[in-house]
Amino acid sequence: MNLVKYIIKRACVAIPVLIGVIAVTFILMRLAIPPERIVAQRLPPRWTWDMYELEYHRLGFDKPLIVQFLVFVQDLFLGNWGYSFIIVADSSVRDIVMQRLPRTLELAIITYIISLLIGIKLGIITGANRNKLRDKKIRILTYVGMSIPPFVLAIFFSQMAAYQDVRLFPFWGYKSPGMPNPPAITNGRILDCILTGNWYILGDYLYHIFIPMIAMILFQLSIIFRHTRSSMIGVLQEDYIRTAYSKGCTNRKIIHQHALKNALGPSITMISFSFPKVFAGFVALEVAFQLPGIGELFYLALRRGDYAVVIPIIFLIAIIVLLMNLIADIAYSIADPRIRLH
Repeated sequence: MNLVKYIIKRACVAIPVLIGVIAVTFILMRLAIPPERIVAQRLPPRWTWDMYELEYHRLGFDKPLIVQFLVFVQDLFLGNWGYSFIIVADSSVRDIVMQRLPRTLELAIITYIISLLIGIKLGIITGANRNKLRDKKIRILTYVGMSIPPFVLAIFFSQMAAYQDVRLFPFWGYKSPGMPNPPAITNGRILDCILTGNWYILGDYLYHIFIPMIAMILFQLSIIFRHTRSSMIGVLQEDYIRTAYSKGCTNRKIIHQHALKNALGPSITMISFSFPKVFAGFVALEVAFQLPGIGELFYLALRRGDYAVVIPIIFLIAIIVLLMNLIADIAYSIADPRIRLH
């Protein structure tokens, strides 16, 4: 029951946070891209002033700014996200976003799970062997991966492959010429291939996204590893760990039964806050490798000034961040029974 009350309480707190995020984004986009520019981009080359005024009125730009904002917020929460101004003119923003979001989410989940398994393992190993040769080697590799943006890593891998006699992986795109798309069930390419049994399409897709996935795994792995290692080092210096060693407990038992649960708590919280960095990495990767995901759509909408698409994407990202923080708090309370949800 406490969990249900906690979730309801967090949901109530999340609403004003989301409204604040929308307000900031709305104001910044309107300052950067005035309505006159949007209307001018939608008109034919030889437009008249009457055509301009009619379009200006049709888009609702003649209403007071506060009215436009309140209508926009209401429509966002009700699921009516309006229509694109420029990217796909007069097409439903919700349809455009939902066609691309699953493709990015499935890649994010796959790379995140792989990074989580490897990063936590490396954090445990290096934290338990602090300043030893193994710790120094792993730290050098992971810090390099953390300091280099994902798209730079991906381009680096592509250039390495380009100078080989045999090109192991493609440099851009998500499918080979003539390769069909799987039936759209979830709009996630991997999941749709699995559900429909199109294994040859799945193999071709994984072949094309192998380099971007490796780059993203290295980037996320570095973040997870750093926080896990720091938490493990701090926990291993606690008095109860010294007591366990004095009682003759094995190193493996101490790490896995005593230190790991307490070390994972802070790591879970810090990892959940790293999602915006991960999303920024996907934006760069999808643009660099021409992957049709939500990151590429965000870049195109931002570049063209289509804030009717930009703001709903920011709204979705804010919801995902809040959900991840909620999941992190719940997972933290499970990992550490001393933590109570209020």
